[in-house]
Amino acid sequence: MSENTFRFLQFSDIALDSKLTLGGSGASLNCGYSLPKAERQERASELLETTINAFALAAQENVDAVLIPGGLFEATTVSGYTINTLIESLATIEHIPVFISPGLCDLYARSSLYASDMLQARGLKAWPKNVHIFQSEHFQSVPVPGKPEVSITGRAITKGVRKTERVLSGKLPKGAGSAINIAMLVGSLETHPEMEGREPKSLIYPFNMSEMKAMGMSYFALGLADNAFKVEEDDGTTLGAYAGCLASGTFAKPGPRYALLGEIAQDGTTVNIELNPIEVDQRRMMVVALDVSGLGDNDIKEEIMVGLEDAGIRFDTDVVALSLEGSSKPGANPGRVAESLTANFHCLLVIDNTRPDYLAERFDERTTEWKYIQAMLDMKTKAERVNAKLNDTNLPGDSLSGIPGADLSGKTVEDALYYGLDALRQKRVTIRNVG
Repeated sequence: MSENTFRFLQFSDIALDSKLTLGGSGASLNCGYSLPKAERQERASELLETTINAFALAAQENVDAVLIPGGLFEATTVSGYTINTLIESLATIEHIPVFISPGLCDLYARSSLYASDMLQARGLKAWPKNVHIFQSEHFQSVPVPGKPEVSITGRAITKGVRKTERVLSGKLPKGAGSAINIAMLVGSLETHPEMEGREPKSLIYPFNMSEMKAMGMSYFALGLADNAFKVEEDDGTTLGAYAGCLASGTFAKPGPRYALLGEIAQDGTTVNIELNPIEVDQRRMMVVALDVSGLGDNDIKEEIMVGLEDAGIRFDTDVVALSLEGSSKPGANPGRVAESLTANFHCLLVIDNTRPDYLAERFDERTTEWKYIQAMLDMKTKAERVNAKLNDTNLPGDSLSGIPGADLSGKTVEDALYYGLDALRQKRVTIRNVG
């Protein structure tokens, strides 16, 4: 039997024209943080450019098809300009079939810009003939033009589908006589690192590897995950893969982002799958946390430059969120030092989570500073005891923040202590992200 091959480019979850206001996680940045408005607009344009470059890559690699399992654009905010640009770009690769499974942010509805009637009503161009958009919540199988031995099985997420349904609860249709059957699926693989540990009810269209294997498909092109992930059995057999987000505009998705250039070779009952991640977007959103404890301004500057180099930051290319942590020498200003370096970078955003290490010093017990510190530490101890009692008894507490049931925390008192020492020592208060 002769070998059948199928070469494809897979990408997803770029969500063009989304607001890009989602900050980084509290664990990594100690605050929500997003790009300023001008930088968000620039980054949004770059995401569209990256998508166009992905189509150009498909032509360059002469693939048999492009697979987009969800997340192509943000339906609630996408502009007519972006849709027209996508349509025009897809028309330039009219010899390559493109298969799109509408996902969560770009679900299919009669009012969506995947629908011909809505495009016409908005005065927009029609999707090119080489583009196949799945329109039903039920899986359908369609042949790949020019490759009759290959079929693509996919579906659209629509408004009426329950997000908690097990998406692989029934058999998937296959092409009649197809040797290679590809499934395009938007959903949550329960063993994906992003999904593990989450409540089952929070998973969207969940499925597992056993369900994937039972379908008897050659490969699953998966969407609805930020990070690339290959789904393999214990013996190394590839069942499918998430390409992850093609390009990121927020610090919630840091690091390199990929499209997958894949090849499936089927010879009899033997199927070999090769997947090569390609970084189409050359600009990365990067998050770096540096501890500057015990350092003064000169040492902080050196620590920042060395730390960013060690993190692999490309100064003239990447968008960087720098989180400064720890307790610096009194009188030092880590945030100001970092801000003075911004001219050396394409884009450097500084989050100052530091405090001056006032309490490491020796204080004369007769001074105002000593009495202030003792009073605040006593208040902190009392607040922590009260909160512990409230947590044990579930009693409501009074709050200086005005939020019913939220008591004054020891952390809040500690913040006030350091701000007070700023005022006493420096005659000014430096606001820091110490929440």
